[in-house]
Amino acid sequence: GARLCRPCCRDVLASMRGGAARCRECRARLPSQAAGLCAACLRRRLRLGRCVAAFDYLMPGDWLIQRYKGGQPALAHALGALMAQAWRRERPMMAAWLVPVPASAQALRRRGFNPAAELAQVAGDWLGLPVARWGLRRRRARAPQTGRSRRARWRGLRGVFEADPALAGQAVLVVDDVLTTGATAQTGGGALRGGAGRSQDAGAGLAQ
Repeated sequence: GARLCRPCCRDVLASMRGGAARCRECRARLPSQAAGLCAACLRRRLRLGRCVAAFDYLMPGDWLIQRYKGGQPALAHALGALMAQAWRRERPMMAAWLVPVPASAQALRRRGFNPAAELAQVAGDWLGLPVARWGLRRRRARAPQTGRSRRARWRGLRGVFEADPALAGQAVLVVDDVLTTGATAQTGGGALRGGAGRSQDAGAGLAQ
């Protein structure tokens, strides 16, 4: 039924327990208990209002995401619920639109669905928040991000997204499936701020 039992949930969320120090920008684990920024964010700050990750990209969570994006969209029920629970833990409820990162035409043809959009819909149902599936649109295609360097990821996303003006002035939560360098969330948030009247935005990755 695409649900996770409690022991499996504990396994997926195990790395989030214990109070490990995390980067205050991207939520990546830090090598010591010193609070601050990771090395990547010291080089380039994300400048999002808030960044929330449901779990780390480690076994068995990474396996679930790979299965989900590999053609099992029903897993959105379990993964979207974990995303909603993480948002509730990180901050109080607020009025917001959930805006999924739009998939490329090539990825839609390959998978048949947009992973971020399905996660946003499930999380929105859990949180009682509306989902603006067309809040971000792609202005042009970009090269696949997987396997690219941090600098190449940022460079390849310049000018990719445009925002729906109907979201002007709204508090917006940008939803993606995996947060790696943060380039996608930052670019989407930037489009919302600039193209939709400086909306307040946060980034939410299912996995960090």
